[in-house]
Amino acid sequence: MRELAARGFVDRGMVKGWRLYKGSLTTSAGDLPVVFFIKDWNFINYPEIRVTGGLQKFPRLRPHLSKDGALCYFAPGTVVLDRYDPATAIAQCLEQAQSVLEKVLKDKAYLSGDVQNEFLVHWDREEPQPIRVYMGSSARGAQSASIGFLEQDSENLGIIADTLEDAAVLAKTLALGALRPGENRCWIFRSTHLPPVPVQFPRTVAQLFEWLREWDLKMYHEIQHFLGEKTAYGFRGLLMAIHSPVGWIGFSFNVDNAMKGATQPSEYKRRLHDHGKTFDIRRLSFTDISPDFVHSRNLNFRDLSSKRITLAGCGAIGSHLAAALIRLGAGSGGGLLRLVDYDILGPENLGRHYLGYDALAKPKADKLRSELLRQFPLASIEAVNASVVNCPSLLAADLIVDATGEEAVSEYLNETWLRSGRNVPVLYVWIKGNGECVQCLWTDKEELACFRCLKEVNPAVHRQDRFPILKRPPASKVLGCHSFTPYAVSAPMHATALAADIICDWLKGNPSPRFRTRKSENADLFIVENHNPLRLAGCPACLTS
Repeated sequence: MRELAARGFVDRGMVKGWRLYKGSLTTSAGDLPVVFFIKDWNFINYPEIRVTGGLQKFPRLRPHLSKDGALCYFAPGTVVLDRYDPATAIAQCLEQAQSVLEKVLKDKAYLSGDVQNEFLVHWDREEPQPIRVYMGSSARGAQSASIGFLEQDSENLGIIADTLEDAAVLAKTLALGALRPGENRCWIFRSTHLPPVPVQFPRTVAQLFEWLREWDLKMYHEIQHFLGEKTAYGFRGLLMAIHSPVGWIGFSFNVDNAMKGATQPSEYKRRLHDHGKTFDIRRLSFTDISPDFVHSRNLNFRDLSSKRITLAGCGAIGSHLAAALIRLGAGSGGGLLRLVDYDILGPENLGRHYLGYDALAKPKADKLRSELLRQFPLASIEAVNASVVNCPSLLAADLIVDATGEEAVSEYLNETWLRSGRNVPVLYVWIKGNGECVQCLWTDKEELACFRCLKEVNPAVHRQDRFPILKRPPASKVLGCHSFTPYAVSAPMHATALAADIICDWLKGNPSPRFRTRKSENADLFIVENHNPLRLAGCPACLTS
């Protein structure tokens, strides 16, 4: 209270659960009246500052300051305010707010740079309200895509996808309702240039053309060439989307007036230029849900899009790993995720599996595919309800992942791979013991170890690990006539993370080290270094291949 009083703020009491203070912040344009709201005395949420007068002193397009005066002075989470020193916390907020307002008023470089960085925020909130569009699937390099509008929404919400059927699937998944019958198209252009910051966003075709010319002359000419083509006018309205460094920017306008009495696209185009001041446009506000955005947003390398991935085993490891692979882009961009497993899901699996009760007594591969498609409806996923031995398409992939955790199956896959000529890399991932550690092996080169090379070639020690890590045999349990090794759900999730990491390294260009081990913190194990193991002399699998 003393800190605020010293800064000239007056306590106005409680307003809708918020403590309200009135005062002003000093800038080069004079004192600006503000209100200061404090709701969260834990300071997890910053106090709200709202400029209540003098907004006409600021430019129309301005960063951090909304039309009603709400000021964004700290990005959420960037500054931790000290709950044990509220006076200093409040002072930080007011001083930062004053600094931001001064920059918006006087620093043209700051103003332009921040508006450009937050371009889509300004594009979306400017009046009149834009048409909202979900950018769904769109083939890379496509010049157009289908757009469907919701039946009950009067063309104020649309969904873009490769086909109208895909758009309908997305609408259903997002619980948005049915699409209106009939197809429209959105024409797609691309620019590597940042959009220029105008005094105000274009509202007519004439203003739009002027802005596009300033933005990217090459793109402008591409759009003008397109407007001279018949295909531009074959659908209701004319919608365009531009992919830019700040994201998708779009607009639409009705061409009926331009087409009245005209018979050729060249006439339509000429009318758009001659009478562009009389043709209004609508901005398109995009929410990007496309695979390119969803799967690549958090990566600084190429994702699994367009690759064919075979995942053998849909059990504890495989089920969690399948979900990770989908999120890395598997099954998108023309790629395929193939799930191979002959087994059904039993109650004994539920404690460590990705699926739940609704999948009981159902084929693991089928139910895992259904669950992944529920979450990612446009992914291309194939379920093979058969064993690895009976899967003829097993090697038809860019990457094979063996998550079965069964050595006999892994050895079969290893020999099949060796005999095929090692044309595709294979990743083996498994859990050791009762989950004390997880391991993986990436096989791709003739001079390096195959899966069987991890076992000693010594008749005196039958199938002994070449790189032993367990100090004692794992505990096992028997249920009926079925023996199993117990471990917690953390173990397959640990194995999934290990496998996902080496796949990411492969996508970056180098899967080394190819043999990796990760142990639980409290596990008592021998030390095994991560490395690239060489081919083992006398390995029976390598010799017979």
